[in-house]
Amino acid sequence: MHTPDSPAVTARSLARQKNRMLPGTLLSFTTVTHPPKGFPDRPRLIGLIELMDGQRVLGTLAGVMEPKIGQMVIPRMHLSRVNAEGLRLYEIAYELTERVREPESETKKFPGYILALTGPSGVGKTTVSLLLTKMLSDFTTKVPIVTSRSPKEGDDQEYDYVTPKEFERMEKGGALVAWTHLPSDSEQRSYGYRKADILAIWEQGKLPVVVTEMHLLQGLAGHYGRRSILSFGLLPPGESKRAMLSHLLHRMRARGRETDAQIEERLLNAQADLDYFTRAAHLFDFVLVNEDLDAVLQVIKGHVLELAKA
Repeated sequence: MHTPDSPAVTARSLARQKNRMLPGTLLSFTTVTHPPKGFPDRPRLIGLIELMDGQRVLGTLAGVMEPKIGQMVIPRMHLSRVNAEGLRLYEIAYELTERVREPESETKKFPGYILALTGPSGVGKTTVSLLLTKMLSDFTTKVPIVTSRSPKEGDDQEYDYVTPKEFERMEKGGALVAWTHLPSDSEQRSYGYRKADILAIWEQGKLPVVVTEMHLLQGLAGHYGRRSILSFGLLPPGESKRAMLSHLLHRMRARGRETDAQIEERLLNAQADLDYFTRAAHLFDFVLVNEDLDAVLQVIKGHVLELAKA
């Protein structure tokens, strides 16, 4: 017989808690007006939640907005009460978001993970993604980027080109799971990912590989949940931001895909991207300096193969 604080009981408790730390969908809710003894004397919202792995749990709802059936929720550690000894006791609560799950059967069960490569223009994201998906073709497939910009020499079949009006229709119609409109004086630059492309790769039992920047990464994490993203940040070599930007400038000029005006715009965006690695560190599982391409590929390959075993 196990005592309440035995290692086995503790391990099971931690496992149950870990299993509950997934985003989910609100199925129903109620207000408890008379909380149990020892809890704050105020009404509590309790929801029945379907987590992204299919399990259903009861949990406290947090946030200031009114709950709605179908609303997406995100797990947070929440102060539950302070006991007689003054100890602060925490529980898993579910924070309400503004997103409501679409009533499609394809979103009924959480399907898998996404591998995201994020970094400034010129850091080598496309090269890494192409070599990785070729090296691990049984496990990974690259997701095409939908863009409103014109084709350029050296794009290497990584884009699906659409008109700005077509892009706007997809955005407003819900066909895109993440999108961004990058500021530009020289060209229309909108980028996004189609939900159907990612689902098709999951249906093959493979890992979708996406090339992102900060807004696309935020969009993917917001749509599918942060825990669904295996996120790698790529940085250029350099001991300072100035040295990194100089390296990016050299790479962009060497590849010959952009005009001088476009390179100048991309360098301005790159400065914001480099700052983003510090501001949004929680969105990255790993940050790698892309100085030795083979070493970067081997690191990412190792994590992909570990994920395939899970």
